[in-house]
Amino acid sequence: MNTMVRRLLIMVVLMCFITASTACYGPFNLTKNVYHWNSNVKGSGEVNSKWMRELVFFGMFIIPVYEFSLLLDTFIFNSIHFWTGDSPIKSSDLHHDGTRVATLGETTIRWTSLKDGATVNYERAGVVERRATIVAGGTGYRLIDEHGSLLSEAEYGTDGSVRLLDGDCRVVNRWSEEQLQSIAQRQ
Repeated sequence: MNTMVRRLLIMVVLMCFITASTACYGPFNLTKNVYHWNSNVKGSGEVNSKWMRELVFFGMFIIPVYEFSLLLDTFIFNSIHFWTGDSPIKSSDLHHDGTRVATLGETTIRWTSLKDGATVNYERAGVVERRATIVAGGTGYRLIDEHGSLLSEAEYGTDGSVRLLDGDCRVVNRWSEEQLQSIAQRQ
């Protein structure tokens, strides 16, 4: 047998063994992120969003974007996730309709962007417990409940700071521009 073929065969067997021995069934975050990106493609003019997403999907299939992301997930990122318990690729939390989802304990928060703000639903066990709307204002953003009552307000300062006010317009917290930059760098 040719040495090049033999080496290639040994590499394939080793890669299969490494994959099988590390239980590479994992989150497949890179592939999911590619899919989520594709699902947010918009159409224009005569080509509506459904057809534009399909065209981009076929293009990404032919170029092998999906196949390449699947291979990277299978052989590298899921193995890293197995050994470290943390995936180097974070999953996109953006759903096909533009909704972001976060889970804090037993509470699920769904955030859907609007032209001048967002809607926020707080759910527990699949039941919506509270709805609110974020509305842009002249000095920041307001969180208003389903009855129109002010819940809180984030107010921008002229010095780059942000103040968080409660429903009674009392200052709950204040972050300086430096603190905000430090928080942003940690993300």
